[in-house]
Amino acid sequence: MKIKVVEAISDTNIGGAGILLVNRLKHTDRSIFDTTVVMPKGSLLEKRFKEIGIKVITVNGCFDKSWDIGGFLAYKRIFLRISPHIVNSHGCLAARVAAKISGVRVKLYTRHCVYPVSKIYDSKAIRIAIKKVTEYLNDGIIAVAHSAKDNLEKMGISPKMIHVIINGAEPLRVTSEDERDFLRGQYEISPNDRVITICARLEACKDHRCFLYAAKKLCEKSEKYKFFVLGNGSLREELETLSKKLGLERKVFFVGFVNDVSPFMNLTHVNVNCSIGTETSSLALSEGMSIGIPSVVSDYGGNTYMVKDNVNGYIYGAGDFKDLARKIEAIFDTGEYERMSDASKSRYSTELNAQAMAEKTQNLYLNMVKKKIPKQ
Repeated sequence: MKIKVVEAISDTNIGGAGILLVNRLKHTDRSIFDTTVVMPKGSLLEKRFKEIGIKVITVNGCFDKSWDIGGFLAYKRIFLRISPHIVNSHGCLAARVAAKISGVRVKLYTRHCVYPVSKIYDSKAIRIAIKKVTEYLNDGIIAVAHSAKDNLEKMGISPKMIHVIINGAEPLRVTSEDERDFLRGQYEISPNDRVITICARLEACKDHRCFLYAAKKLCEKSEKYKFFVLGNGSLREELETLSKKLGLERKVFFVGFVNDVSPFMNLTHVNVNCSIGTETSSLALSEGMSIGIPSVVSDYGGNTYMVKDNVNGYIYGAGDFKDLARKIEAIFDTGEYERMSDASKSRYSTELNAQAMAEKTQNLYLNMVKKKIPKQ
């Protein structure tokens, strides 16, 4: 008999957690696991799961929220009806509570974010309470980065409950020279230009301001630099205004959200992550490494695990745009670009790929089922 799994996700848009789940389920052994994804009605993720042949159930609740009563009741009805062996919740407390009340044997949740730990957790009583509630609702937690595990431990959660499984990305496709030339023509990029890309939501925690100030610094030194900003968010207008103020209109291109980043990444020489909050293991970085793009990343969260300083890129001090500019420049000027490119491909192939992520998750699921449901 197959192991029935429900993956519960509350996202209505296509973000890192959703793409991560799609990537993993592409590589899940369907002869062993019968998977259903439960998500809010109207989620943009629904089409992606159906395209890879995964069953989807939609609920009228938990629209980008961890908890609401409508979502909880809907999850409870679903779990009682299909009796899953495993429920893994992605940012959805309602599903966790429903799984507990419905008697689901293996209850997991996946931690996709890293946040500065509030001082409230300095209280021993708070940490004990968090630990007890977490152990009551869950049999285990998947942390998508070691930094996420550290985050959870600081909140009082026992390290014995936490299983680190690093995010894995699908490899980007390699575009033809004709496709590259077409995109260069659109953005007036010459084959000799140095293209720097950041792919992230346009929100404060991603620190695009640092990226723009570093871009200004680099453009003062050379005319060769061009910059892609991939992604959308609430700060787009503000960041475009800042870019114009810095005189970067013909240097920095705000592309917006794109379903396929491959054309832009195939022109990219350096992949940048400026995060100052929520960063675990960036899919954009892993995707770039799949085609050999070195990275320059802030020293926040999981970035320092993915990028080894002076191996497959450089690490700069979060928020320090001068340091960021220096590290981008160094990738080109030290004569180490090819070595770093090869190291990036190696980093991807050894751990940061979707196949490795799926295998580790499957092994965890099987071990949990064996422990909690011995007859399976």
